Amino acid sequence: MAPLTIDCIVSRRGNLVTGEVDGEVVALDIAHGHCYGLNRVASRIWALTATPTTVAAICLALVRDYEVDQATCEGDVLLFLEEFRAEKLITVQEPVLSTAT
Repeated sequence: MAPLTIDCIVSRRGNLVTGEVDGEVVALDIAHGHCYGLNRVASRIWALTATPTTVAAICLALVRDYEVDQATCEGDVLLFLEEFRAEKLITVQEPVLSTAT
């Protein structure tokens, strides 16, 4: 499995029961018996993955919403999404490379 890049397209899987408590997401994976508590930033990332989107678009939204520089945001988001992928909470599509001739 190739590492995530900012060009990858990510989306959350529909296998969780989620709810919001005080602006933070609580998610339950019933099939595996896991419960996840997401802080405000993680909850924002979770919301942004409701539809397929690039990691770059997620970072752009977070840089607008929070006081974080682009490079730090990209590194942190890539690490966070790798954890989501390891837990099978998201799907990842590799970027489509242009074959211009």
